[in-house]
Amino acid sequence: MQTLIRLLLSSLLVMQVVGLIQFSDHVQDHMVLQRYPQKSGVYGILNATASSPPVVSATVAGEGDEYTVEAKVVGNQWIAYLKPTSAGGNYTITVTCTSGCTDLGNVISISDVTFGDVWYCGGQSNMALPLIHTISRNISLAAIQGGKYSNIRVHQMYGNMNPRTPWMTVLNATEQDRFFTFSSTCYYFGESLTDFLGTAAPPIGLIHTAWGGSTAEQWTSNKTSSQCK
Repeated sequence: MQTLIRLLLSSLLVMQVVGLIQFSDHVQDHMVLQRYPQKSGVYGILNATASSPPVVSATVAGEGDEYTVEAKVVGNQWIAYLKPTSAGGNYTITVTCTSGCTDLGNVISISDVTFGDVWYCGGQSNMALPLIHTISRNISLAAIQGGKYSNIRVHQMYGNMNPRTPWMTVLNATEQDRFFTFSSTCYYFGESLTDFLGTAAPPIGLIHTAWGGSTAEQWTSNKTSSQCK
């Protein structure tokens, strides 16, 4: 994999504080996790002790159900795979380290988590182009403010054409002046998909991470590029 992809993927484990058990900086309140039949995961880092292997558990609660799974820990990184979950819902996910960590008993959680279809929008400047530069932006804005597309949630990683945007609904994005800075191609895809699916549209999570001026080769593996003639 090329250097740009390595940098972007490594940023998925960027943390805000060092020393405590934490979620990845991109595992947040209001996020969308991939729905059934896929098995989604939440992940992060911890500060392990030398005396015993860390034991980390994640509890998922919501929609009248609650269950706990044990996370897989490798070094100072952990990941908890959740049960395949049908689309929709409002869940809280709580994680704690019960053994082998320097901060035993510390509890972290994210809330207003839902399950649906998650789409990753990567590429060059034609993907990064913000909504503010498109003709239909105000039509979409009015539709959102009128109650449409409430199933769409967005998250934008920092790029050279776009600011970082934490997970939020598109309505929240309009209220916080973040909508017009989001990727236009990525958002219009989510809007069109919602229109196409109609009442069957699940929650849609759009993760945008494009970099203007990057090359096509930087978004593909060396193995894939080597097959091009």
